Amino acid sequence: MKFGTYQFSRREKILLVLLVVVVGIIFFNYVVLGQQLPAYRDLRGRLKAGQERLAAARQAAASAAELAKKADQARAAWEAARLHLGFTLRGTAPFLEAAQPRDQSLQVLAFRPLPVEKRDPFRVYPYEVTVSGPYPALQDYISQLESLPALTAIHNLKILARQGNNAAVEASFIIDLYDLGEGNPLPAAVALFPSGRVDGFTPPAGAVAAGDGANGAGASPGQGETAGNKPASLSTASVSGTVPQNLPPASPAPAGNPGTNPATQPVLASPADVGQAPQYTLPRLAKDGLVPGPAFQEPLAGNGDVWLEELRVLRNVGPFYVLKRPAALAGMNLGRSIGVTLSKDKTKAELKVDLRGRYTRLQGYAGIDDSFANSSGKVKVTIFADGRQLYQGEIRPGDYPQYLDLPLFLVQQLTFSLEWQAGGIGDYDQLLATLASLHFSPAD
Repeated sequence: MKFGTYQFSRREKILLVLLVVVVGIIFFNYVVLGQQLPAYRDLRGRLKAGQERLAAARQAAASAAELAKKADQARAAWEAARLHLGFTLRGTAPFLEAAQPRDQSLQVLAFRPLPVEKRDPFRVYPYEVTVSGPYPALQDYISQLESLPALTAIHNLKILARQGNNAAVEASFIIDLYDLGEGNPLPAAVALFPSGRVDGFTPPAGAVAAGDGANGAGASPGQGETAGNKPASLSTASVSGTVPQNLPPASPAPAGNPGTNPATQPVLASPADVGQAPQYTLPRLAKDGLVPGPAFQEPLAGNGDVWLEELRVLRNVGPFYVLKRPAALAGMNLGRSIGVTLSKDKTKAELKVDLRGRYTRLQGYAGIDDSFANSSGKVKVTIFADGRQLYQGEIRPGDYPQYLDLPLFLVQQLTFSLEWQAGGIGDYDQLLATLASLHFSPAD
């Protein structure tokens, strides 16, 4: 091989070939591997990501209707929670007054406010509480705080025995008071209280006003009743201890215990004959006593929540009956209410309804009607789902009603068991226990 007049030797030829190969490798590595290959990999990755997004978009489009339905259900559940629990506070002084122990044997050693916290959408007012006294009084106080008409949470509970006193304990805990704030108006919550009250701790301006049954019939599930035009027949018990005549007399009766006088208790006007077809519904309160309700009809599907009085009644010992007016519970008027009269001579009542696994949640209130606010009794409320205890609580005259929110998945039969118990001082022992605005959410 010659280059001009120069003759390449064999060794030079080999070196020249190696040089060309090295230059080619450098060019390939710089141009192809260094630039083209990364660009290819990037394009390939972007293509794969685009394909994944396309597949996800197709899947989301296929389930858009279901997602929209779930979103609507979530919004409805949130609004229901706000209506039941989210009262706007107008100062915390009424709360502090309502948080005083009703049992005088329990001594409050400290009730110290902690820094306000922001937990969207709530403002939280925490209080550090220290009390001392008998253990039963402590139990009653915690139950009292949990039944206040606002969203509260008790945590960090510590109980210690008092040295030198085996009958007393000292307890400390933190109670959080949740407030939606002025920027979250709740028009439906105002309807829970007479005179347009928003703060559940503010006392009513006057006597409780309650409309007739028609006014309460059209209320939305879980919402209270506005005050009607007819005043409720409230207690007018005098020093002599007569029972408030809020229920129509069934028949004349001899004088006796004013708390258990049959003349003040509703009775069925005409008991069903043996062998007569049952109605499977709750009786209604009429002028001369209780009359059987209309024949049971299955609630229409797709109409939303179902009221307690619309369910099939399998057992009714008491009896429980539909009130003619909204229940008056600590100043709140709640329509669609069921009541049963109890006293120390008639201490137990039981109501069993048929659910057939069709409902997922129970919501409503349990309390004692204000027309028996001066009763000496209290009521233990126990709810069983297919024989399994689902809830147990205590209601007292004049207390705020207990709010019930219980899961009912696959429950076939639900039983309400009420038991009268001695509660303390009072002018009579009779009372009207009520299940107010109780409604059931159907399964999808």
